Amino acid sequence: MDGKKVTIVAIVAILIGLLVGYLMWGANVKSLQGELDQLKSRLAEAQKAATREKELSDKLAAMEAQLKQVSDDLAKEKAKREQMQAQVSKGKK
Repeated sequence: MDGKKVTIVAIVAILIGLLVGYLMWGANVKSLQGELDQLKSRLAEAQKAATREKELSDKLAAMEAQLKQVSDDLAKEKAKREQMQAQVSKGKK
């Protein structure tokens, strides 16, 4: 009878060990799934931020080009004004 009791206890211990291992494995899978979901959401946010940054960069480049054009136009107008003032000054003297 002692051999049967030892066998039964060993089988019960193995079953309990398997059950505990399965439950711990399931908990790890849930934890990893949660981490994966968090990483996916962070990746989506990063991609959205990168897209927005590119849009803002393009807008900034367009505004810089426009500013350069306006500065060039202003320089041309100043040159014309100085030329006209020089002609008017010659006419007064």
